[in-house]
Amino acid sequence: MNSKVRIEIDAETAEQLNAQAEARGISVSDLVAELVGGDMLLAPDLDAMRAAGEGAWSKEALAEDARIIAEVERTREAVPWEDVKTWMESWGTAKELPPPKPRKV
Repeated sequence: MNSKVRIEIDAETAEQLNAQAEARGISVSDLVAELVGGDMLLAPDLDAMRAAGEGAWSKEALAEDARIIAEVERTREAVPWEDVKTWMESWGTAKELPPPKPRKV
């Protein structure tokens, strides 16, 4: 038997949870259960691609990801997220930055 428990969250978070649950056609309760259960939350079309091993989940894409990870581990060079974020935030501005270069991390 499932008993109901109330959890307090702010209005903005509640709106986001409601919107995500509605977009996926599930209840907020089910969405939260997936979040705490560690299930991957993907849009249905992406979830279908993952299940079929297509796109980013193809053998070729996964092999390329593994190659890149091995290269980063070998060289200890990468582009930190903060550098990428700063670069992306400059897009479309008068002071657009060049793409960041890998560095020792």
